[in-house]
Amino acid sequence: MKLHITSLILIAVALGHHAFAQPAKLKGTWVTSQQELIEIRNLGRDSTNVLANNLLQESYFHLFIYGDTLSFQHIYTSSATDFKVEYTDRYDLKIISSNNSSLVVRPVSKLSKKYFQNRPLLKLSRKQDLIDTTIVFEKMIYHATPAWESPTVTIKLDNQKNLSLNITNNYYKYNGDLATGHYVAVLDDSTYQEFIKTLQNSSIRSLQFGTVEVKDSPEITLDIYFSGQRKYLKSTNVPTLANGLLYFIMRRLQKYPGLKSSEILDLLKR
Repeated sequence: MKLHITSLILIAVALGHHAFAQPAKLKGTWVTSQQELIEIRNLGRDSTNVLANNLLQESYFHLFIYGDTLSFQHIYTSSATDFKVEYTDRYDLKIISSNNSSLVVRPVSKLSKKYFQNRPLLKLSRKQDLIDTTIVFEKMIYHATPAWESPTVTIKLDNQKNLSLNITNNYYKYNGDLATGHYVAVLDDSTYQEFIKTLQNSSIRSLQFGTVEVKDSPEITLDIYFSGQRKYLKSTNVPTLANGLLYFIMRRLQKYPGLKSSEILDLLKR
């Protein structure tokens, strides 16, 4: 009898591990080969979690976990009920399997089935593990138009680590960026290698920008040459999948501490 009870307990524990999602292990960004994406940041009423489909539609959600189901939710009120009643739109995904590097889910609610075009399964990989080492970087041109108090920026980088920045900054005193001008630098080895790793982790071969205009957002242009190929992207509608690469460009290259005014360098050469 003791052996029978022990066996039942072990089976129950095993089933529990299989049936119930473990939030800590699921946190992060998960993508499919078709640029579908699940980004899990925080549980509960925190609309920082992201779903994206292969139509390049993206939205932010609250996230709750019910057993083996990830329930991405829009929670809102309506003037029709004097904003006193909460309504919930549920985009539910049932976890079929998961481990440290892969996640398989099935859309099971009406809204999630529609969002993912009635696909029976989504097979996702953890983004940080998707490193394409066959990418050999040649050069990059990045351009951003102004939005709000941000500057107009053009950044160029080549495989000799030469970095140049052209910036028109009408809000120099407020946005923390460099003053209007042309700046140059040679990247240190560590920063350059970090850029290469970020690029190889960006799904650059298949990456697409959205086509629907986003008001009050800068228009981003990425023109990247690698492995004898060219990738040209331009839009105000930039997907979450591109965040890592764009963050590195805007925060690490645009604000690179070694940038010096080309005018000053020219004067020093005279």
